[in-house]
Amino acid sequence: MIISSKDIALNLLKCLVTFYAVYFAVGSLVYASFRQANFDGKIPFDFEAWIDLSECCSVYKDKELVNVISMEVTYFICGVIFGILVRSRVWDYAITVTVIHIFVSCLVMLAFPMNWSWWVCLGCGLTVLILVGEAVGFARRKKSLTKVNPEPSQTNTSYLYRKG
Repeated sequence: MIISSKDIALNLLKCLVTFYAVYFAVGSLVYASFRQANFDGKIPFDFEAWIDLSECCSVYKDKELVNVISMEVTYFICGVIFGILVRSRVWDYAITVTVIHIFVSCLVMLAFPMNWSWWVCLGCGLTVLILVGEAVGFARRKKSLTKVNPEPSQTNTSYLYRKG
């Protein structure tokens, strides 16, 4: 199946808008559940307030946990939505959206993310997005292939069938 450049650009735009809308919605809910004083509008882009994975099982700050939970939940939900929106090649859209997200994060924070924990969490989130999205897309493609539409010209050829 050949997809035009216009359709690819439109799908990419849908995925980007969906990604950031879900990120802000999830971030808002997680901020509220952690009872943070004020919502940080830079939550999708903030790689500076991040957990340090080398300090396993230590007490993390609430803002660090909010950022990690928001990222991972966003990537999971976007996997489901991307699988519904684009149905095939979810991996391609997921990687493209993540690369764009990295560039936008660098522009917003005016720095390059040097925290290896952020990269690990980003990679895990991307892997989850790809696996969930491809599974949803596969299920939708399989469901559409198994539909059988009988042709209206088919007649009953049974010898027991009589027209009355």
